[in-house]
Amino acid sequence: MTDLSQDQVEKRASIEKTAMIWGVVVGVIAGLLALWVLSGQGGAVRWGGAVVIGGVAGFFVRRASFNSGAKSAKCSQCGAAFSRSRTDRQEALAGSEAKEEREDQADGSVKVTTWTEETYDVTDTYTCAKCGDAEVKTYQTTRRKDETSVVEPAAAPDPVETSGKSAAAGSKAGKSAKGSAASDSSRGRSGKSRKA
Repeated sequence: MTDLSQDQVEKRASIEKTAMIWGVVVGVIAGLLALWVLSGQGGAVRWGGAVVIGGVAGFFVRRASFNSGAKSAKCSQCGAAFSRSRTDRQEALAGSEAKEEREDQADGSVKVTTWTEETYDVTDTYTCAKCGDAEVKTYQTTRRKDETSVVEPAAAPDPVETSGKSAAAGSKAGKSAKGSAASDSSRGRSGKSRKA
């Protein structure tokens, strides 16, 4: 591909850089997972397996990412590689809605999160640098705006219920005191009859 223009070369370099980053990230993750899975093996097997698995995973992810980027950058009209790129983007607010989310906490309090969810109509224009063919894509996207979180404390117990319970407990205590006094007096009577 020696006939690439400067724009095409820059586009290809950008796609290669993105693919390389994805390959390295996935390769490192796969290597760490292999280290964990092979933890019962000897040092050489464990590290060797991690390097091989990480390298293979990174290679395939890099290649898949590059092929996907190259395909999306290829002009469908003239077939020029790495010539199609986004040249314009327009966003229009389609609507907004206030939203709230409540999450119960372990201590009885409630975390309340509020935000405004905005919906945008997006129009992207992709143009071929070689033949000038333009393609327009439209879609909708949503964004959160002005998000705030507040923790509402747990509700205090009702004082009426508390006083009612204490009054009931007091009446029970009074009844038990009368019962014990009555039993004491009956004991005293039975004691007198024994003496006689």
